Amino acid sequence: MRRPTDITLTARQLTELTAWAKGGGERAVRAGIVRDAAAGVSVGISAHRLGVSRPTVTAWRQRYARGGLAGLEHQPRSGRPPRIDEADAVAATLAGPPPPLRDWSARALAEFLGVSHTSLGKVWQRWAAHPGAPEGPFHLPALGPLSCHRPELLGVWAAGQDTAGLVLAESDRPERLGTVPADGAERRRRYADMTVSLRQAQLRAEDDAARPGTPPELAELTDRTELTELTGTFPGRTVHVLLWGDAADSAPLPPGVVRHTASASMGWAATVCVVAQLELRHQPHRARAALDSLAQAARLHAGAAAGEPFGWFRSEGPTRTPPTRTAHRAFDQFTLGSFNEKLVIEAIRVSGALSRVEIAERTGLTPQAVSRITRNLLTTGLLVEEERRMAGKGKPRVPLRLRPDAACAIGLHLDPEVITLVLVDLCGNVRDRRQLELTGPSAPEWCVARVAEMARAAVESVGALAGNLLGVGVAAPGPLDVNAGMLLDPPLFEGWDEVPLRAWLSGELGLPVLLEKDATAATVGERWLGAAESAGDFAYLYLGTGAGSGAFLNGDVFRGASGNAGEFGLMTAYATARLAPDGAPRLVPECAPMSAVVAAAAANGLTLPPTGAHAAVCAAAADGDVRAVAAIRQVARVVARGAVAMTELYDVDLIVVGGPAVPPQVSGLYLTEIATAVNRLPLARRVRQVRVVYSTLSDAAAAVGAAAGVFHTMFAPRLHTRSGRDAVSSIAGRA
Repeated sequence: MRRPTDITLTARQLTELTAWAKGGGERAVRAGIVRDAAAGVSVGISAHRLGVSRPTVTAWRQRYARGGLAGLEHQPRSGRPPRIDEADAVAATLAGPPPPLRDWSARALAEFLGVSHTSLGKVWQRWAAHPGAPEGPFHLPALGPLSCHRPELLGVWAAGQDTAGLVLAESDRPERLGTVPADGAERRRRYADMTVSLRQAQLRAEDDAARPGTPPELAELTDRTELTELTGTFPGRTVHVLLWGDAADSAPLPPGVVRHTASASMGWAATVCVVAQLELRHQPHRARAALDSLAQAARLHAGAAAGEPFGWFRSEGPTRTPPTRTAHRAFDQFTLGSFNEKLVIEAIRVSGALSRVEIAERTGLTPQAVSRITRNLLTTGLLVEEERRMAGKGKPRVPLRLRPDAACAIGLHLDPEVITLVLVDLCGNVRDRRQLELTGPSAPEWCVARVAEMARAAVESVGALAGNLLGVGVAAPGPLDVNAGMLLDPPLFEGWDEVPLRAWLSGELGLPVLLEKDATAATVGERWLGAAESAGDFAYLYLGTGAGSGAFLNGDVFRGASGNAGEFGLMTAYATARLAPDGAPRLVPECAPMSAVVAAAAANGLTLPPTGAHAAVCAAAADGDVRAVAAIRQVARVVARGAVAMTELYDVDLIVVGGPAVPPQVSGLYLTEIATAVNRLPLARRVRQVRVVYSTLSDAAAAVGAAAGVFHTMFAPRLHTRSGRDAVSSIAGRA
């Protein structure tokens, strides 16, 4: 384990250290301490050789390990600020120390802040914010006690250091115990970013020389931040205003807003950082967008006129920033040893069985490489040999195929009406299938508990195969945050806003969980197990309660920046010119195919039962009822216009159509309308013949595709995945 005093010097760092120490004196001693540390000399020997105390050696080693050459500069006690910004000390405490330290000690943080550790200890005591303190209501030391359990920062305005205000309220969101908290790296990054950006805004706002007349009254500043509208914007919540400056005592506040006066020992910018750290602790997903917006506003204010007051107000809507693009790492512990191994598995999977000679021909690998790779895969149990077969002259060829029970995965599809769970082996065989009917709105916690029970029962039903279970794939309707593993209020899922589904399921089952949009999961399933398993590029059209699409491009599934690629309804709205007066796309009823078919059939005069209406229309269409056929064709024509836009956008020559809205008996109606449109309307129709095929996975496409996503993440030959031969041995050890 690396200690805070461990030091490694590169050649460049050694040169810089030598140049810095020229001239001797105290610099030479400190440089000698660092060189001894890099050479592995003990603290005692180094102290004896350089003529200093052991604590001195330890202190300078720690300073260099944390701050480099800057840490070796002299920091006299007389240079410490006469007054501690207590909020800054608390914000730094909540943000935490850099690794390998887990919690700040009083001396380490005091040295970092340039204050005495005795003063820091008193701050911790007043704020009850020492490292390791139990989480609970957080009390800001203000005139008029201000207790913050799960605060949300609603507004900030300032005309300098001593004239400012913060607006905050307790969150009205229910506590989500499974929410993944912000990690230490994020907390430290946001603390540093907000400290710098708010300090810039503060300096710009407090330039009195550039501001004519007297500083603005509080009433002017509150008007800037729309404080008078807060009680209406956030109904049912007590809004608190924390104020700095002499004018704060007499300024009027709107009804329903509680006034608090800040202590002179806490700066407004640092107090914002404290509230930000508390938000990140309890509701990180919701806090990120607001804190990014605040930091951006502060940075932009740096370009404003000198003396211009700073103001920011939290938007009512859930404004979100795009998440950082990340490759899926949920199953890295199983990642295969090399790209070539995955290439061999892919070739065998698509063909069913191949000899070593055929593998070499299809992959372009040398016979020697194929022999080595297949030997490893046979040893680990991923492949098995079939009976030898003659192929002309020479030795008989031995076909190789995947061993079905070498691995399995659970696939889960969340639909507003039914939750489907399947357990699939490596060759795509569904070994177990279960469903949970949802007759009305269901709490996410209840659904997760029932799904966990279904998963455990499915695992028990497959016996020894369960020992090779890789993980769980979840297909859910968007919008969702793939990187955070969170559902973001999907349509028809009442009470499912910001549900950390991946964390909850992983905690319940003790397995890695991969979350995908339902259409994306179905796309992966068709590529891995279905009608598009040998296709390079294709688009998938998933029709169920809603309409979604996915795409497989350049050898891999296309997810987009946030995992929400393929919003088919928007493409259809633009393709059919169903727009609002301001140009925004309207809701297209046909992009809810099941309900749209039922409504059209009823309008045509078809009598339908109160339950199972869609199935009744499909049965009537299969029997030749012209009213039912006309209803399905009406919906299919609108869906086909969206498919044209999708074909033009992706330039694909294969479209797979599937989902619960397209049962086999009426699939021909959909395929005919879509195939006609995508080959008659696109601009590139002369050079691109588009095939439209029916999904072989049908109504189970999303659930099976979610399981296939686990296999795809592990086995698909992609150059950007990490390598590691542990994957093969891990599966073999459990086979």
